[in-house]
Amino acid sequence: MRHLLSSLYSPDPSSTNDSPSNHGSLDAIETASFNVDQYMNLLIRTSNLEALRQRHVEMAAEIKKIDTDFQMLVYKNYK
Repeated sequence: MRHLLSSLYSPDPSSTNDSPSNHGSLDAIETASFNVDQYMNLLIRTSNLEALRQRHVEMAAEIKKIDTDFQMLVYKNYK
């Protein structure tokens, strides 16, 4: 299953290098040097489908909370 997901997100398998030094840490998402392609490749390789689905649910909830907080700040600013 991981191979199928990996091949889906990697259109040219000859161009990907699987060495860990070429991929960022899963904790590096908030750094200035964050690379989304490296993050997704590492996440796909190290997580099963259920973990990916759970991470999607968590991120969607975080995005909704941030959006709600932002809307509240804008609303307060206009008051």
